[in-house]
Amino acid sequence: MLEAELARLLACPDCGGAAGVPGSGGEAGRLECAACGRVFPVERGAARMLPRGALDGRARRTRAGFAWEWERYPGALEEDRRVFLEETQITAPDWRDKLVLDAGCGMGRYAEIALALGAEVIALDLSDALFRLSPKLGGTEGKLHLVQGDLLHPPLKPETFDIVYSLGVLHHTPDAAASFRRVATLVKRGGLLSVWVYGTPGSYSSFRSNPLRPDRARLKRVLPAVWAVVWARRVLSDGLRKVTTRLPIPVLYALCFPLAALGAAPALKYLTFSVHRDFRVRWIENFDWLSPPYQSKHTKEEVEGWFEAAGFDVVRRLEHGMVPKVGMLGRRR
Repeated sequence: MLEAELARLLACPDCGGAAGVPGSGGEAGRLECAACGRVFPVERGAARMLPRGALDGRARRTRAGFAWEWERYPGALEEDRRVFLEETQITAPDWRDKLVLDAGCGMGRYAEIALALGAEVIALDLSDALFRLSPKLGGTEGKLHLVQGDLLHPPLKPETFDIVYSLGVLHHTPDAAASFRRVATLVKRGGLLSVWVYGTPGSYSSFRSNPLRPDRARLKRVLPAVWAVVWARRVLSDGLRKVTTRLPIPVLYALCFPLAALGAAPALKYLTFSVHRDFRVRWIENFDWLSPPYQSKHTKEEVEGWFEAAGFDVVRRLEHGMVPKVGMLGRRR
């Protein structure tokens, strides 16, 4: 049964004890910690394993905002597979027959790609957007598992996964560095960890050594000006978010409609937070930027230090455009 398949991977988020199936469990099912006895429900195919204690106000806002966002996302996009392989920096053949964790899966579009590449996938998220994957479970031959949990208290056994990836998620937790450390412990020795987080322009010496995509190489000729523009954008964005993170979620979502429209205007589109060709995606991506209370930004030197301290060798660095996007692939020593 599903609960037994999950139990071999799960650990209590409170005490770290092994999860088990306590008898027949009923229709919805349940899991029980062998150490502290806490019982976790399995609903709509997902083990709900949040740590004890109520989420604080900002965490509740984050959870509600992402549920609102992902429930309205248009679904899989034609570029998703290409983007997934580029951003994880792991080639398609390397996913086959691997045990993989999607750490912060949202609605699960990337989890589905990893599954299609031949992996067994555990999709983990804090929000109820996770349940958009529930209808997919029947056709996955037991290779997709759903877990609702917190990256600061991941309900999973350490050194379990061949590959762990977290794309654009850690900077939305209360402590990105701590979340990284917790996620890093889940990777097997010799396994791979791929993350990207929002970047900050930082010092000019750091900015000028950022790995640019080939189609942005021309920016190097005017790099001091680019650095100044990125810093100005950062300051303006942080000021705007002091207001937007306090607005009711439906109100902010409505206000993002004109930003999405502006995102199609030449030149002016760069005043917004998305230039995606699909209007619906631009709308949601603007909301994604302005809504979450937690939004940290990091330099590549900082993130590389996370990998080193956790016992990983960085093997690849993500190239990006004008605004820094710090992505790295590491192998655990």
